[in-house]
Amino acid sequence: MKIEKLNSIGFLLVIGLLIGAYHFFHPIWPISDYLDSPQRTYIADNYWNFSDSIFRPQTVFYAESVLMPLIGKVIGASSSLLAYQFYSAVLTILLMPTICLAFRSQLVTTKGLIFSIIAFGCTFRYLYDYALGAPDPLVMILIVLATCSRHKVMAFYIILAGLTHFSLTVFALIALLPLQLLQAHHVEERSAYQQIKYAAAAVVASKAILIGWYYIFDYHLTSRLELTFEMGSAFFLKRLVENPFQFFYTPGLFFCAINIIIFSYFLFKRLYLVCIAQAFALFVCYFALFITLDGLRIFSVVVIGAYFNLLVLWFNQVFKSKTASQKSALPSILATPQ
Repeated sequence: MKIEKLNSIGFLLVIGLLIGAYHFFHPIWPISDYLDSPQRTYIADNYWNFSDSIFRPQTVFYAESVLMPLIGKVIGASSSLLAYQFYSAVLTILLMPTICLAFRSQLVTTKGLIFSIIAFGCTFRYLYDYALGAPDPLVMILIVLATCSRHKVMAFYIILAGLTHFSLTVFALIALLPLQLLQAHHVEERSAYQQIKYAAAAVVASKAILIGWYYIFDYHLTSRLELTFEMGSAFFLKRLVENPFQFFYTPGLFFCAINIIIFSYFLFKRLYLVCIAQAFALFVCYFALFITLDGLRIFSVVVIGAYFNLLVLWFNQVFKSKTASQKSALPSILATPQ
């Protein structure tokens, strides 16, 4: 098989599904042990109950995450805890195929595509250490789709991500924006400014839709921001001081190692703007981790867009194409590469 065939959509879908399924099932055999373990079911139980009662008044703070439970209600996944776990598992496994197709639309060489898939699959800890039931996989899929779409389509994905988990979407956009703008700078003039404009408009639109939903269905929620202020900075600082290694190690050894390698590479190449953008993205991710309690799942959602763009910038720099020009940010990840 010629190496160019690795660019085919069908092949990448199969590879992505195999990697996603392997990561999902490998650490939890037999699967029944996973489905019955209390530490792995409490989040699914919360969102399953919310999904089943989504059209009734709510007071729980996680009811801000509307879209995934709403889809679950519509397709019947809220019929039982097991059904909702299965629904969440499908979305989790679909994350890797989405990443593969997104890389396909952005990488200028086949070698870059291969190495980017390997790098992401080996270093993104969430692929095998996830929490079933939470809206995280859907938010991450939508954020990745937004990073490789043109402005209007990007705004659509951001709106959907905001409806899925508004606060994490905002953090993810802040983290990825500098790297996104650097990526857009090589695509078309004034693209960076349009990215900011459409992203900001999408965030406002998603919040307006959520406020309308809360009003129609009589939601009275305590926001995550209010909960953070109630706990106070001293509470979070104490957690950090007690175990700083665990805090910084949250995304995993391989993730930390590859970020050090990438930073060193761009520093050696004197591409200082990329270094600054990478450092900023990691700062935002660790700040989000610091003011929350859910550990890896928070970090993973916030970092995924920035990490995707960082790998694209890195492998496009390492494997420069001698014949092909830089690809544009395409309106669909299914578009044929130039």
